[in-house]
Amino acid sequence: MLSRLRNRVAARHLLWKSRRAYVVETRTGPLLVLPGVLDPVATKVGAWLGETMRGVVKPGEHWLDMGCGTGVVGLAMAGAGARVTCADIDPNCVANARANAALRRVDLDARLSDLFGAVGPAHGVVYNAPFWPGEGAGEPFGRAMYAGKAFEAIRRYREEAAAAGVGRVLLALSEAGRDHAGARAAFGASRLTHRERVGGEWLVILEAE
Repeated sequence: MLSRLRNRVAARHLLWKSRRAYVVETRTGPLLVLPGVLDPVATKVGAWLGETMRGVVKPGEHWLDMGCGTGVVGLAMAGAGARVTCADIDPNCVANARANAALRRVDLDARLSDLFGAVGPAHGVVYNAPFWPGEGAGEPFGRAMYAGKAFEAIRRYREEAAAAGVGRVLLALSEAGRDHAGARAAFGASRLTHRERVGGEWLVILEAE
């Protein structure tokens, strides 16, 4: 009961903050959060994933930041020397990633794309995926948080990554999701590459096998 109450209070605070632009600090630098875009520090996964991916990518590799949001993950990978393409279905997120690239003077390509619709092959791709089961229709941040009744967003991601010829396919999840086992099963055969407790949640990165 207490955990649900904390989550509700946190969600209301996040919605209040999302009505205006503001800057948050991350370990990889300051980050602008535009109205209507998820805060990767408040929601934990994005900021953690960016820090972690700095140790995964290698200079000169081409990586895709799928569902880029503010661009926090793509910016971190670019800072580690990778060539980065950010992709998101929400034009506000694409604009936010571009704004943060300009703010930090980082060279990256941000594109409007429904998963792999406007991006091609790469050395690797990482997706800070929606991991709540259900549609989330009409809810603020619904598309960013809800993956469909059978986690269709995650299933499509795995299928399209294979079709696009991407070498390494990574998925980030929080074990605090309502059905973590279901989200992981939707991704298919995979291995756990990272697991860390952040702010009371276990966050993980899976790599497709």
